Amino acid sequence: MPDVFWLGFGIAAAFVLIGAIAGARSRTASLRTGAAMGAYLGVMAAFPLLAIGLATS
Repeated sequence: MPDVFWLGFGIAAAFVLIGAIAGARSRTASLRTGAAMGAYLGVMAAFPLLAIGLATS
């Protein structure tokens, strides 16, 4: 895989981690919902890099 794919993957993983932490600290949400929102936002933010990496592999 090209480096650009792993860069996008790292960005998406960081969003999941931040979402999980935010969900765990929240009074109304849970770790699972925070991680799910982080995963969604991370994939949306890193999609161009992931797509370029997959297309050039």
